[in-house]
Amino acid sequence: MQIKLLEISGVEAIRQAAVMPYQSKAKDLDKLAYRVWKAGHRSIARHSNISFLVEGISQDALRQLSRHPHINLTVKSTRYCDFGFATFFMPEWVETGEFERDEMFHNDFNKVMELYDKWRRIEQANGKEDTAKLFLPLMSTTDLVMSGNIQAMYEFLMLRNCVRASEEIRKMSQTLTQLLSEQDGLVGMIFSDLDCKGKEFGYCPEHESCGKYEGR
Repeated sequence: MQIKLLEISGVEAIRQAAVMPYQSKAKDLDKLAYRVWKAGHRSIARHSNISFLVEGISQDALRQLSRHPHINLTVKSTRYCDFGFATFFMPEWVETGEFERDEMFHNDFNKVMELYDKWRRIEQANGKEDTAKLFLPLMSTTDLVMSGNIQAMYEFLMLRNCVRASEEIRKMSQTLTQLLSEQDGLVGMIFSDLDCKGKEFGYCPEHESCGKYEGR
């Protein structure tokens, strides 16, 4: 999976939103906005927008992304685009296991994609566009643009950084967190200490803690 930070906008609006309620006279508006954010007034960050280009994400992880209604997604069309050259996501336990397991996984993916290629040829010969895509396996990859305001992105990443999250989306979340924590100014400040829900709450809210933070 390849991830590229496309744009961060609206940061000045966050600063002004932090000033507005009490007409603060603070000189360092980044520190002021960060203090307001840490105090729990996160709605100030809804005036922002962060967008990423994500290439090589599996159809399975895309399903998981769709569960976050405040994250915006524009995805490559399975109807109008050729997925005959799609790659696949392989779980780490398969990839790092016995060679035969790795090879078997790869071969089985190719078998399924042969069905996709077969039906793509059939539908093209009949002037159709809606059939071949139905054979795409969840492991096959696609590309998308995703965006969200800073509050939405923060809360999405906090959930998916959890070790209990699925492997692929957790690795994606960790990469996004790293990219944002490396930004200068207010954005980097906000994401610099982002981890999972356990750190946020001071305890693990999951029904079974991973051990990193104590359960309730």
